[in-house]
Amino acid sequence: MNLKNIKIAFLGLMALTAMSCETLPDQEVETSAVYPIAGEWLTHVYTTTNGGTTLGPAVGATATNALGTLFAFRTYNTSDNVNNQAWLRLGTTQAVAILGKATVDVNALTISGTDIPNTAAGKAGKTFTVQEGKVMLGASKQPSGATADSIYVRYTSTFDNSTYIITGHRRTAWAEDEY
Repeated sequence: MNLKNIKIAFLGLMALTAMSCETLPDQEVETSAVYPIAGEWLTHVYTTTNGGTTLGPAVGATATNALGTLFAFRTYNTSDNVNNQAWLRLGTTQAVAILGKATVDVNALTISGTDIPNTAAGKAGKTFTVQEGKVMLGASKQPSGATADSIYVRYTSTFDNSTYIITGHRRTAWAEDEY
């Protein structure tokens, strides 16, 4: 192979390289109709006393683990994909478990609902009422250094006639934030 052929091959490779660097526009990020209320939240659930006004111990708390059980609380859009209704899902079979459609206000970042049918396992015929629910954007600084949204939900359940408070932060997927 002579020098002329090497130069032609080199120029051809350079031209192919330049043509392969096509830049595509960024894809538009799509969110559900109930974002930023929708998400996966790492939460703790607290019992209450005095009609739900005084915070009690965390569900699953022990002498060595005052925070108790870590629950994944999921909020997501319904199949109707409307901006005023979302599914709430907490736990599976525990007494605190809830699964039902609540009313949401995306602009005010609030969650509410009265006598919501609880379709969680073992809760047939039972309901829950969201007395207060809110999402606070950027309100939580995580151990990883990330800023995350926070959530607060106070609800009563006819399963055990108790009032519970859910508090936590949006899941960041950083290992150190899974507390």
